[in-house]
Amino acid sequence: MKLARHQIIMLVVMIFGTFVTVLNQTLVTPALPSIMTEMNVDAATAQWLTTGFTLVNAIMIPITAYLIDRYSTRNLFTVSMLIFTAGSALSGWGPNFPVLLAGRLLQAAGAGILMPMVMTVLMLTFPPERRGSAMGLFGIVIAFAPAIGPSAAGFVIDVYNWHVLFWIVVALSAAGIICAWFALKSTPKNESKNLPLDKPSVALSTIGFGGILYGFSTIGSNGLNIADAAITLVGAIVVALFFRRQLKMDRPMLEVRVLANRKFLVGTIIGMLVQGALLAAGILMPIYLQSYLGYSATVSGLVILPGAIVMGAMGPIAGRLFDKHGPRVLSLIGTSALTLSTLAFAFLGDSTGLIYLTILYTVRMFSLSLVNMPITTWAMNALDNSLMNHGTSVNNTLRQVAGSFGTALLVSISSIATNMSAGATDPVHAGIFGVNMAFAGATVMCLIGFVLTVIFVKDKPSDAAEADPDNVKRSVLESIMKRDVFTLPESATVFDAVKLLVDHHISAAPIVDGDGKPIAFVSDGDVARFLSKRHSTYTDPVALIMLTESSSDDFAVKAAKVMKMRAYDIATHGVISIDVHTDIREACRVLGENHLKKVPVTDEGQLVGVINRSDIAHYSMSKYLEQNESELTQAAATA
Repeated sequence: MKLARHQIIMLVVMIFGTFVTVLNQTLVTPALPSIMTEMNVDAATAQWLTTGFTLVNAIMIPITAYLIDRYSTRNLFTVSMLIFTAGSALSGWGPNFPVLLAGRLLQAAGAGILMPMVMTVLMLTFPPERRGSAMGLFGIVIAFAPAIGPSAAGFVIDVYNWHVLFWIVVALSAAGIICAWFALKSTPKNESKNLPLDKPSVALSTIGFGGILYGFSTIGSNGLNIADAAITLVGAIVVALFFRRQLKMDRPMLEVRVLANRKFLVGTIIGMLVQGALLAAGILMPIYLQSYLGYSATVSGLVILPGAIVMGAMGPIAGRLFDKHGPRVLSLIGTSALTLSTLAFAFLGDSTGLIYLTILYTVRMFSLSLVNMPITTWAMNALDNSLMNHGTSVNNTLRQVAGSFGTALLVSISSIATNMSAGATDPVHAGIFGVNMAFAGATVMCLIGFVLTVIFVKDKPSDAAEADPDNVKRSVLESIMKRDVFTLPESATVFDAVKLLVDHHISAAPIVDGDGKPIAFVSDGDVARFLSKRHSTYTDPVALIMLTESSSDDFAVKAAKVMKMRAYDIATHGVISIDVHTDIREACRVLGENHLKKVPVTDEGQLVGVINRSDIAHYSMSKYLEQNESELTQAAATA
């Protein structure tokens, strides 16, 4: 079904606003060397423009849920964009570093509200059959903005200056505000979820996380001293008080109890380590290329560009690989490649080539894409349905916080190493040494992630059952899946497959091994592809009908030959299946991301059923009618 005109307009406006805020996050790193020179600040101070932004984003995530329930969509979107635009204008003016930083933090407050709000509104506004289109476009934009950001920023900096970057963002944001006011409907606030905002929790999280971050950063600039150490210690104590308060509250701002689940805790820690190493590299690379090797901001952006494109493109691909191979293989390959590529960055010199840097950075981003999605999905799958929303909030918040802390820590390592070697060598080589030491620290973080993956991330069939101790997910899936599964043995011929498909009026069937485990999937499309005259090209099953009408001896010979082949040889291998304990939402993700109509259901590896998209659709509709029957009946009677 096509989207309605007003839905398309709303989708475009909200995605445009999100695009501007995501683009803004990637514009600053290429500008850091220019900002450091103009304002006479070191890297440990300048990195606050990124880490401070990320930290405020993290603090705003749990607050946004409260705001969404309290205010209408149009008003909240407009106010968040106004805050973001005000911060952009303040940064564009930026006569000194404190004003520039204040503008960045104001930007972060607006962007921190906007991102989760847009995702929530898209899911609530669009019906299930249209959410795929909306979220697909949203995902493309989110991947596209970081890809073009550094290159575009580098060009603007070289032709004009970094101030112009923020004024461009101001113009784009203002356009988004004007369009939103006319395009978005003023939906009423949700009175049924009038939850209070726990102000002490907001204060504790802000003071605690901010104190630790400030301590890390100032130690990098000023060295270890009592005052900064005391601020860091106080921040850590306040964070402990924040977590203690969350555990005592019936409705906490951040449901940290989900961390009691070991798999979720391990997955979150690995994600935090990866996020810290990722953001730090984005700051260190432009400084290395521009300040120490003398390249332009445009060149700096172009070096990063291929890696950003690869990471964006790998999102859906990593999802499909996860569904086929599980989390362990992908995360092991990803964390090992990430560790090795990060280690290679610890040996940069003053003559390192641009092509080598570009390839190495791209490999690093590729390996990150093999870690992020599988580890996050593995962690979330370990939680009960009732904790999914809380798990998402905790995971996102802690990853953002870890990105801030990791960046501050690694940039501080770089600054300390640079200052220590300044007396023994020239400033350029001292700076490169500092960058190398920072990447060495990042290597240690990645290595810890690799070790945790080796020890804890497993592909055990019992994992899904452990996450569903009361068989709640299992009972739902078993109630809607089809148990009369028609399978083929591994030795079956194509003729056997065709007869099975025709006799039972089905379009595909799994092939199982001697233990009853699915190893391939053969469909009418596979048969048609091998019977077509150009059998290297995929053809629709309708082609089979057209070909059987032909009296060509060539077709008859080919058909006789194909029918004697093993069905396994023409089937699709690497069957994507789901466990019988899988949550319905996860089943929807597997079907949607892999463009499947049906997927086998297994119990400890054994095939027990098949679930179709139509099964889930009928289940969802019946549950909706069941929950809203009284309201619908009353509305019909009134009409």
